[in-house]
Amino acid sequence: MNEDEKIQDVAVAAIRRKSMDPGEWRFTRIGEIHPEIRERLPLEAGELPVASAFLSPDSWYVFTTRRIVSHLDGETRSLDPSGGLEARFGMFKAIGEISQQVATLSTPSGATFRLEYETGKASMAPIYAASYWTWR
Repeated sequence: MNEDEKIQDVAVAAIRRKSMDPGEWRFTRIGEIHPEIRERLPLEAGELPVASAFLSPDSWYVFTTRRIVSHLDGETRSLDPSGGLEARFGMFKAIGEISQQVATLSTPSGATFRLEYETGKASMAPIYAASYWTWR
């Protein structure tokens, strides 16, 4: 098993252990790239998906075994989490009518960006995908 396969195996298993009803999630996928994102974000050779969500053409993200990519506010940004990651997910429980929220991710080197994610049960995918890099 190579490094990408190890990362995907551990990260996806952690997400699945903490997730409830993933078949009911509207926008979010575990262990795959959402079909609406596939042509927008080609993966490098050997790079594997961990979690992704397509909320709209203007808002989507992908966690892979090598990077985190977010498209928000007309800008696509990529972050290398391998040196560590801090993530702030805010109100992820979907209290009331809030079905989406914006998280802030940053690295020890100072790189920072935001991604919009699906709240409620589906929030476990980006939270635990980010946690993989926090726990390393």
